Amino acid sequence: MEPSLQAAIDVVEAAYNLELAAGDWLPNVLSAGESLFDHGLGYYGIIGAGVTEEGIPIFTQALGSRGAEDLPMKVMRSAQEFDPDIVHRASADVQGRVYLLSDVCDRWPNVCESINRHLGSKDLLSLTATDPDGCGVNISMPLPERVALERCEREFWQMLEVHLAAGHRLRRGLGQQGKVAGAPITEATLDAEALIDPSRFLLSHANGEAADRGASEKLREAARLVDKARGPLRKQDPKEALRLWEGLVRGKWSLVDWFDTDGRRFLVAKPNAPRIRDPRGLTEREAQVATYASLGETSKIIGYRLGLSPAYVSRLLHDAMRKLNVKTQAQLVEKMRTVDLKAPPAA
Repeated sequence: MEPSLQAAIDVVEAAYNLELAAGDWLPNVLSAGESLFDHGLGYYGIIGAGVTEEGIPIFTQALGSRGAEDLPMKVMRSAQEFDPDIVHRASADVQGRVYLLSDVCDRWPNVCESINRHLGSKDLLSLTATDPDGCGVNISMPLPERVALERCEREFWQMLEVHLAAGHRLRRGLGQQGKVAGAPITEATLDAEALIDPSRFLLSHANGEAADRGASEKLREAARLVDKARGPLRKQDPKEALRLWEGLVRGKWSLVDWFDTDGRRFLVAKPNAPRIRDPRGLTEREAQVATYASLGETSKIIGYRLGLSPAYVSRLLHDAMRKLNVKTQAQLVEKMRTVDLKAPPAA
């Protein structure tokens, strides 16, 4: 076991920390993951706020790790060596939400050489923890040697990316709730659909879909697994702990800490599904599955992301592909490129 992996649950907890002001979220995530992200050359994070009509990413915050604060600037200097169209095309050539720079070096050798030269690295591992609309966070780790990721290693980073994306999405949703915008989120029960007592794993309160018996049982079981992941298992077997803490519960809820006025801790279930608009008759869940499948994710990772069984994900994908009249992954990718993936504006 690599000792650095022991910080995985620390990073997940930081991703769902709602008590911080918006500008403190990324520094806290980077600090929590120092032993996980730092491979000797520092690391950096960038907050994305979508893309322009021309497809150019919009960044709102960029931070380098302690002692490597200039890493984002070095990446920008590297990008300035090329025509913007070349940078855009090279970025579009990247496959998956967890990738190595070396994955595209054969196709873009000059771009890769420039990035490595500026960063003093020989490779770069990046987690693109963003929703399909481009909002979220990217965390990149310069590497001293060129590496290859085994399947289990890639899945570990993919699971971590799931929580970073979900945590940032949750903060974006809460940040739109009037008086709490831009301030620490102390009223975490706003729009919560269930309140779970972690000492007995009983629902103290539930409304809407969460009040359904099947949903209530699923929330209770998810709370138990989260509690197990946050216990001794986080150090004993961080990969297993991360596997137990799925991205969502039943494709809808994130579980986050909340303390009442007496200091008692509860888990609240807050709606946090990725909002993907699809105008062609797919259900919300079919659109989610088809979108992530078109981004190269396996049924296993999509299931982990949405809190659904891989078998159910496969069924949803089959139904979506039938409705879209496509039969192959390549056809699905092409079909989904024609869709406006941005979520509808908030009411």
